Amino acid sequence: MITPHQIESAELDAWQNMFDIAPENFREKMKMFYRQVGGGICEVFPLYPVVHFNMVMGLGFTEPVTKEILHRVENIYADAGQLVYMIQFSDEVQKAEPANIFEEMNYRVGGGWERITWRPQPILPLQSNRNISVQEVTKDTAYAWEKFILDLYHYPAKDWLPAFVADGWHNFIAIENNNIVACRSIYINSNNFAWSGVEAPVPIVMTNDLEPDRVIWKHIQQFCLERNITLLVADIESPSPQRDTSIYQSFAGLGFKVEYLRKLYRKK
Repeated sequence: MITPHQIESAELDAWQNMFDIAPENFREKMKMFYRQVGGGICEVFPLYPVVHFNMVMGLGFTEPVTKEILHRVENIYADAGQLVYMIQFSDEVQKAEPANIFEEMNYRVGGGWERITWRPQPILPLQSNRNISVQEVTKDTAYAWEKFILDLYHYPAKDWLPAFVADGWHNFIAIENNNIVACRSIYINSNNFAWSGVEAPVPIVMTNDLEPDRVIWKHIQQFCLERNITLLVADIESPSPQRDTSIYQSFAGLGFKVEYLRKLYRKK
């Protein structure tokens, strides 16, 4: 049986690798690093205070979250001069002592992301009237892929993304009318789990046109089947309490299962 800790490790491994493969001069310029704490990691990117790059992941699995652990987290970010960060935590699968530790330490819930997974299964064809093709990014197309992402996100990440054309990473772009219209990457860890991220535009959050992303997903699922991937791990970044909105329906149609909601805690 695959445990939530193993599921979350797929993302944790991917983010550690993202920081590891960044060119050395880029890491030094951006002062980016990560630290291991409480069985998880703190990602620190002081020159870009967006929560995706200043995130605490993996706490509460190998040991409960305690005041001492949260003090260590706070000190890591304070020492880096980075006061904006978030902690991923799911009450369903992670442990804290006491259970209301975040409230006691003056954190509030600032949103949430659903953890979803896909296990190998037959892939149904996607009915589409659009001519969308999928390509894996190569060194020759890496800068066009990078430009597409940076034009959408406005991240200060130039010269970082081409480093993702590397072992463990597979980056895919959807092409329509000779233009990139969507992209999504996977990272395969040592457990043969694939975590998917680096997507643009983010479904529902950035676009209501889900079809290009769905086409990429079909390609990724076939790719994973051919490589005997055990589990595919992803997110829904626009959760709904009833889990009945179009993004849930879209992922259900792709064969994904909702596992649990991760709350995003930040300081009040």
